[in-house]
Amino acid sequence: MMLLSVEHRSECGGRKENEDSVGFCANETQGCFVLADGTGGYEGGALASNSVVGQVLAHFSTTPRVDSDVPGTLMMVAREVLYGLRELNPQLPDMNTTLATLLLDAERGVAYWNYLGDSRIYLFRNGSAQSLTTDHSVLQSMIDAGYCTETLRGNHQRNTLYAAVCCDETPENAVHDEPFALQPGDVFLLCSDGFWENFDEAVMEEKLRQAESPEQWIDEMMDEISSLDPSNLDNFSALVVCVGEWEAKTAGSLPEECRQE
Repeated sequence: MMLLSVEHRSECGGRKENEDSVGFCANETQGCFVLADGTGGYEGGALASNSVVGQVLAHFSTTPRVDSDVPGTLMMVAREVLYGLRELNPQLPDMNTTLATLLLDAERGVAYWNYLGDSRIYLFRNGSAQSLTTDHSVLQSMIDAGYCTETLRGNHQRNTLYAAVCCDETPENAVHDEPFALQPGDVFLLCSDGFWENFDEAVMEEKLRQAESPEQWIDEMMDEISSLDPSNLDNFSALVVCVGEWEAKTAGSLPEECRQE
């Protein structure tokens, strides 16, 4: 039977406040893993991301199921929470957050997810990175449409989002409710833009090949970002979930619990 192991980190970077939030609710074979990033420049970003992550995990903990209707349900939970916060805090009408939610059932061998904004979910299979999400940013949509050939990393325009938790419409690709088949050794990475901005996929793959554990992999990437000029650093957060063995070593068991950072 495949087991799950998890590691997560969240750092303030060069900002006064950490508007990222990460957490999970899981046992050894099934779990809900969530990352949110309060949208930059808006007051209340930390309140928005922490509240959304907390309530999504609370909802999952009461009905811990991993099936096709759960990703959409959890997105509705996130929206209800944030709209309620806006009503309670009229002085913060623009508070918002990105969202990335991964649902895994290693016993049945399936995964589902949802996302809004530019927080990403990666799958590393056989050492190769595959992005399961496409940023909901204006620049990404222009690149996809062929209107420009710019790259996202290092581009100040990449932060303009057309979708986040409090948005009028849900993009078609925001909810993946078709069962995605897991394989032993799959590694998932949820990360905020402050993280992926500093690592292209090739570097992630190289560090993955060198790491002896999920903890070592995430710590080396976080340490490398921490060594950069803090004046240019956004909040940066990452959550790693390993399915089955990590480099021929059995993944550590995951006690049933909920954690948030």
